[in-house]
Amino acid sequence: MALLPYLEDKDASPEVLKLIKDRPVVLNVQRMTANAQSLFPVRSRLSNALFTQTVIGPKLREIAILRTAKDCRSVYEWTQHVPAARHVGVSEEQIAAIENWQNAGCFSELERLVLKFTDEVNASVKASRETLEALKRHLSPGEIIELLIIIGHWRQTASILETTEVDLEDFAGKVNILERMPGQQR
Repeated sequence: MALLPYLEDKDASPEVLKLIKDRPVVLNVQRMTANAQSLFPVRSRLSNALFTQTVIGPKLREIAILRTAKDCRSVYEWTQHVPAARHVGVSEEQIAAIENWQNAGCFSELERLVLKFTDEVNASVKASRETLEALKRHLSPGEIIELLIIIGHWRQTASILETTEVDLEDFAGKVNILERMPGQQR
């Protein structure tokens, strides 16, 4: 059971209630973050933009999110993003290898760099210059900044999930919520 209450509809501001009611699926993580009612609308727009408006490919996004979930030991984040990763082309072999990616041969050079970059940012806030320089050979400056925002956003989400012990939904890991999001890139 979560350590803080999930926001109930009766306690939501009109703006927050509208955002919650307009979703095809309301996840527990959303009900938890909705407690910060003044920030929830902005955070929701950012989350949606990271799924629908980035230049970086969705496969790289999901690889970075899954690695962040492993780095943060966030079972909820991992479980919710495995179906999303499958949806955008991350293979079963890659999903299984995320935890020990350094020893796996199933990732491309760029995917390995994204994993290394994600690990470095999660461990030290700052990626090494060597990794950044290698990543610059594959991604534009905008894509690298997007990647940093993605890593930071899902690291923050993991902090919320793990600190408050958000409960997994019954359908977690079985339903791909991205399929229900309008504008989702594949």
